[in-house]
Amino acid sequence: MEHITTATQFEKTDAVEALANGIAHDVNNLLTAIKGHASLMLNNVNPTDPLYCHIIEILSSVDKGSDLANQLLGFAMADEVYLTRMDVNRLVRSVVETLNLKGRRIILDVSLDAKPLIIRGDPEKIKQVVTAIVNNALQAMPEGGKLSVRTEAAAILNGTAEDFGVESGFFCKITISDTGIGMDSATLERIFKAFYSHNHNQFPEKKGLGLTFAKKIVKHHNGVIDVWSSLNVGSSFSIILPLAEYDHLDDMPSAQEELKLGHECVLLVDDEQRILNVGRTICKALGYTVFTAASGKDALKIYAEKKNDINVVVLDMIMPGMDGLDVFMALKKLNPDIKVLLSTGYAIDENAQEMLRQGCKGYILKPYSVVDFSHKLREILE
Repeated sequence: MEHITTATQFEKTDAVEALANGIAHDVNNLLTAIKGHASLMLNNVNPTDPLYCHIIEILSSVDKGSDLANQLLGFAMADEVYLTRMDVNRLVRSVVETLNLKGRRIILDVSLDAKPLIIRGDPEKIKQVVTAIVNNALQAMPEGGKLSVRTEAAAILNGTAEDFGVESGFFCKITISDTGIGMDSATLERIFKAFYSHNHNQFPEKKGLGLTFAKKIVKHHNGVIDVWSSLNVGSSFSIILPLAEYDHLDDMPSAQEELKLGHECVLLVDDEQRILNVGRTICKALGYTVFTAASGKDALKIYAEKKNDINVVVLDMIMPGMDGLDVFMALKKLNPDIKVLLSTGYAIDENAQEMLRQGCKGYILKPYSVVDFSHKLREILE
């Protein structure tokens, strides 16, 4: 009898996922047609026309509908995981560095484990899990707050492992915490249900499959999501995944991504000579011409003389005399269209966010690998 019940449950799950998959594809096709016609209308309507704002609202609604359809598609494909050896630190870094915090009073604090944290996982699926939980944290802080992201290795043994529902062993923990609205115990019991929202009126955009999808993916990776929350204090989500061969963590797998080379000119600005030395070596190895400056004052002098040659400035945040924000604003006066990449080992605080608001093209967190740095430079330059 138990076997029949389990089989029936599997059949129902397969049917639901097949239905979600079909609906997602059909809805996306329908929305594509709507968006195409609306875009054509927009091109032929003057912005002063009363119909203009209605067309804009149609396009915005289409985009929201497409997001929902893609969530359904992702939910339907959650069982399809393609395992490979991957470094969790690199993946988390890639998610954090693409966050758009402009206009939001969010302080970002990131601390990645000093050693690579290697798991066997599906990079795209794990990235979706981290992104969903980060987005959930940001939505829980409409008035601003602090978003903390941590990675670490942890031994989970015996009774603790039993409580989590995992086998004893070594695990990777990705902990994402916020200082937002928090949740009570009744809400905590429902957050992984599809389309559940803690407050439908205040956070209508939170309704969806994000956390439902995340829990399902982590389960397929033999892991769990541990959640703590307190009303008006905040929440903390820990994604716990089995480490691959803990004793061989120093044996880094070959990078899945190749180095991206360039030919432009880079100005490196940092008050630590060792950072300038290694940065110069890396840039030259990637094909770039390099100038270095050990202070904000030196950077301004070099840029004033060489601004027609320099394509991008890699700028440290914390420096004596002139800090990163001061240097950035002074550089903007010399060239309003300057391309600046913020390099920092500290939290993305109000000064860093102000730089992003004022036109800084992005940031990279220290320490970073040569591969990560090469990709970030091309992203800024291209």
